Amino acid sequence: MSNEEKIYVFSYGTIQDPQFYKELLPNSKPMPAILNGYAKCVDETMYFLLKKDLSSQVKGSVFEISKEELFLIDRWELFPQYQRFQVNVLLTETNEILENVYVYTKLEVGKYYLATDDMGFSRNPNANENNLNSFIEMEKAIKDFPLTDYIFLYDINEQEFEEINKLTHPYAALIIDDKENRNYVAIHGSIFAIKEDGKMYAALTSFSQKSNLNSIFYYQAFNEKLLNSKPEITLKSLYDNTNIDFLINKKPVYYLSSREDKAINETQVGWYENKAFELVEKDFDIDPFIRFNKMLKAFFDTKQKNDK
Repeated sequence: MSNEEKIYVFSYGTIQDPQFYKELLPNSKPMPAILNGYAKCVDETMYFLLKKDLSSQVKGSVFEISKEELFLIDRWELFPQYQRFQVNVLLTETNEILENVYVYTKLEVGKYYLATDDMGFSRNPNANENNLNSFIEMEKAIKDFPLTDYIFLYDINEQEFEEINKLTHPYAALIIDDKENRNYVAIHGSIFAIKEDGKMYAALTSFSQKSNLNSIFYYQAFNEKLLNSKPEITLKSLYDNTNIDFLINKKPVYYLSSREDKAINETQVGWYENKAFELVEKDFDIDPFIRFNKMLKAFFDTKQKNDK
């Protein structure tokens, strides 16, 4: 995607909060808009989502943003817990149809019902304000770190492969807590089941992170190779209806990271101890799943060459 192409996002929630867009999208102003054919709902987690409904419409705001800001919103929405897709919206001040606008939604947890106008930007304003304040401070702290995707590959059997494919909310948090050195790392991820060359893997994947930690760090952390550090490592499901007990006591067999580096001219790959793999690209694709497939292809292609 070229830098000249404009990116738009439609918000029916917190992105419309002035604290969010003034702090994190400083070059963008909200444009009042309506999304037709959808209903704004809330589920048992008290977070908003969209449901298709031809007789309904959702009021919100459109923001013109950069690709970097879209990745920031991915982090706020914990993509792919909240997936993004493109829609057409009506700009109410100009009566203009704006095409190919990104909007986020998620699969409901438990029962859901129509949201009411008095719910504001969140069903739980106090919790949302705390989350937003923490997120803004974190984004300020990591603003100069490179964009990074991660994939942690676990060996699994056929039964575990099928169990992953049945999960409706395959989301987990990987927590590395080094109490002695007061270092704490937590990343949210999604678990996918993949097959390659007759082998099955669980791929714990985290997209669009801003981080100075690559695959080598995670390999060393899991295998007690960090200098003067023996952190506690926890893999925790983010939903009560998601059972990932079969992964909790396992270590990844491979650690992958993909990093954006505007200073390079050609894509680079590297290995560490045949366990940690890194892909470095000049420009991240706007579609996280294109990046996911590209990282896996580069990993398996070079692994096959190394194994010969």
